[in-house]
Amino acid sequence: MSGNDFHANPPEDGDEGYDEAYEAHRAALWDMLMAYADQHDLADGFLSDLVSDLGLSLRMVAYAAETERPSVGGLRLDLDRYAREMGESVREAKKGAGEFIAEAKAARDAEAAAEGEGTTAEPEADAAQAPEVAEDRTETAASPEKTAALTGARAFPRRQ
Repeated sequence: MSGNDFHANPPEDGDEGYDEAYEAHRAALWDMLMAYADQHDLADGFLSDLVSDLGLSLRMVAYAAETERPSVGGLRLDLDRYAREMGESVREAKKGAGEFIAEAKAARDAEAAAEGEGTTAEPEADAAQAPEVAEDRTETAASPEKTAALTGARAFPRRQ
């Protein structure tokens, strides 16, 4: 039972309103998480573990709170669905790995050029195919490499 299966959320089947709301909330939460991580100097991998743990906990809470008669078996089935959904998300992210790396490298190069350092990443043929992402970056005190990676990660993976 994914978060958008509940009556309070819009349907995901091609509903433009859902997509717009999802993207707006995703971007806002991303910005808050990045600000929190910067404030507390959290490593990206550590933050990823925290957010994954929170996602699992929220899924369990959603099941218990939004199911008329929650049960242990029902929760286990829902957690199986959640694991499949996460697996699908990872598979989709893998499919977009080339584009993600190209965007991150392009953003890193743009950041380095803006700071007068020249390019810091090796050029790749697929980098020219990536859309410009440097304009959309959030200004932080992070290193150019981290800022570039965060810029690319903000867009990937997107919920399918």
